[in-house]
Amino acid sequence: MLKKVRIFMQTERHGVAAQLFEDVAMGMSEADVFVSSMLEPQDDDADGPQSMEMFSDARLRLTDDMFSLSYEESELTGMEGTSSQLSFMRSQPELVTMLRSGSVSTALVFEPNKRHFCTYKTPFMPFEVCVHTLRIDNKLLSEAATLDLDYIVEIRGAQAERCRLHLEIKE
Repeated sequence: MLKKVRIFMQTERHGVAAQLFEDVAMGMSEADVFVSSMLEPQDDDADGPQSMEMFSDARLRLTDDMFSLSYEESELTGMEGTSSQLSFMRSQPELVTMLRSGSVSTALVFEPNKRHFCTYKTPFMPFEVCVHTLRIDNKLLSEAATLDLDYIVEIRGAQAERCRLHLEIKE
């Protein structure tokens, strides 16, 4: 089944400790590092988190085993000219992938309490990012039709951000 839907997205980002993943690499447990540093905004984040809300048209595809939601990014996201696709297997709603192609391309994997590395290709240069998913609340197959992601993105040697994404399908 393929149908057009309207989606509402709300995102929030704020900086976290730059040494977050370095501490894990040096032998500290991820739990200790997260408890001690993840939740504290950085000095350069004093104005609070950056947030954005937007509506977009999307294409919802459901098969016997797969859920897929595709939409076009806009100027608001800074990725105009990019197509994004969120997908997951119906049997594994806690494992969500986001594929982006166009002016920006990447394949992000969201899996609770796991770290996944990927390459983020931009018009300027490609760079490696690490995505550590803290929480997934995937109700896209239910009547609520929502997805909440809470994750940390680290750009090696540059910065780390805690991100929250709330997505709702509006029929």
